[in-house]
Amino acid sequence: MNRFIKKLFVNFQYKITALFLAAIFWYIVQGEEVLEINRKIQVKFNVQKGYLIKGPASLYKDATLSGSRALVGDFTSSPLEAVINIPKNKVGELRFRLDKEFIPNWNPRIKLTVHDAYVNVHVEEKLTRTLQVKELLQGRPAEGYIIEQISIDPKKVLISGLKSEIGKLVNISTEPLSITGIQKSQSFEVGLLKNELGPLELSNERVKVSIQVGEEKINKKFRAIPIELEGQRFETTTTPKNVSITIQGTPGVLSFVKDTDLKAFIEVRQLEPGKYEKKTQVKIPTDTILIETEPELATVEISKNPVSDN
Repeated sequence: MNRFIKKLFVNFQYKITALFLAAIFWYIVQGEEVLEINRKIQVKFNVQKGYLIKGPASLYKDATLSGSRALVGDFTSSPLEAVINIPKNKVGELRFRLDKEFIPNWNPRIKLTVHDAYVNVHVEEKLTRTLQVKELLQGRPAEGYIIEQISIDPKKVLISGLKSEIGKLVNISTEPLSITGIQKSQSFEVGLLKNELGPLELSNERVKVSIQVGEEKINKKFRAIPIELEGQRFETTTTPKNVSITIQGTPGVLSFVKDTDLKAFIEVRQLEPGKYEKKTQVKIPTDTILIETEPELATVEISKNPVSDN
């Protein structure tokens, strides 16, 4: 054992020097060895203010990197990033050849081969408009109920997007809002429908939709309602003598309305003897709506004979 140790330390300095030189030569050889690796490149597009990209703002390309192991070996498995800045006033379908000039801080000693190197991008001007918000309702209220009124807050929103898309819009819809089985007035907060409109900027992402619900209404016609004369001073006749009146209300209200609850009349107080065509006025019960008076006009004939006091 001692003999082996003695032989190990014979010319020890020369042995250490040789080992050091061997390590240097190995590093040089390894560093100069050419290495090829495959990586993906994420291509990002930047546009100037006032412009937008139609479609995805980035895409991926396959590429091969070739160079010394010392340089290429530093790249991890994550994609490289290339940035293409679109010049101002360039619109429409644009085509670029992807190369190392678009990759920030690229080492020129590394060879880059991009497979299918051409990329296409569609650029448009940005358009801003004010649009009316329209509700998008789905379903029906419960039986016996109707939607009486709908209000939206805010009624209008400011929208910015692709000129080709925003320019043809008449309004912007809310997301679908279900009213199936609704029986009372309610308010909902809903988003705005942005499907297939490309990149958008909205002054309001959500709006408040208030729905006023009431009982379903029906029409009911009352026939042969006599025309009365208000303020009659002379003997007067009307043609026709009766009218039909159609009113609207809930079934519960109309079930209690009788013919005698309605009144048709013509004001003749200021009229002198002669022949006139006058509109028949009506009075109807509360909680009902006048739909039609038939006929609406009547012929009024006023004689010179005063009305008898009897």
